[in-house]
Amino acid sequence: MKPRRDSFTRLDAASERILSETVRRRNALLWLQTRWSQIVGEPLARKIEPSELSGRRLTVSLLDPAWRKPVQATLPELERRLARELPDVKPRITLREAGIRD
Repeated sequence: MKPRRDSFTRLDAASERILSETVRRRNALLWLQTRWSQIVGEPLARKIEPSELSGRRLTVSLLDPAWRKPVQATLPELERRLARELPDVKPRITLREAGIRD
């Protein structure tokens, strides 16, 4: 079977889309980090911070372990706020204690 001439063009376009998506996600995380206190409120922003965005999964670092239960109780509301702020992503939050990697 003879390879089609446009196969390289398609690969080029696919890699461009992947790169564009990566940049958009990275920019989305930077944008979230910059606006975090406005999105979640100043008191909560001192207890949690966005640390990673992978697909729709937003990992939020818990800076004060004593706040785990109160933060968990606010996650559905935070996800609704984030869906309004980033409608293309609509992040789902994963909570992790600061300094602990998955």
